[in-house]
Amino acid sequence: MINVLQILHDTTVDGPGFRTSIYCAGCRHKCPGCHNPQSWAFGAGKNMGTDELLQEILDDPFADVTFTGGDPFFQAEGFAELAKCIKEKSKKTIWCYTGFLFEDLLHNDAAQRLLKYVDVLVDGP
Repeated sequence: MINVLQILHDTTVDGPGFRTSIYCAGCRHKCPGCHNPQSWAFGAGKNMGTDELLQEILDDPFADVTFTGGDPFFQAEGFAELAKCIKEKSKKTIWCYTGFLFEDLLHNDAAQRLLKYVDVLVDGP
């Protein structure tokens, strides 16, 4: 399960080309200048299962995928499962935005599982 604030289809602001962006709830970074502070609250969204999210993503054959939020790495297990399914069922690229530094994510098993499927990581505050 992933706590999702919003899903944007065919957006062009979260990476190159058309993308399906999954905005998750929950972030503790409080980065200066954050463009989405309403996403900081954990549990502020709707819990969605992998199958439901995967179908939303696959329904658009042309858009690639972006995980953002909040911070997807606070829900790394759920996003790792979703990313694995995306890669198994499509050739879509996955971008992921996080306030963590890449080096810090390497010390977390769930984060490493997610990183395995991410094509582009935009990291740091």
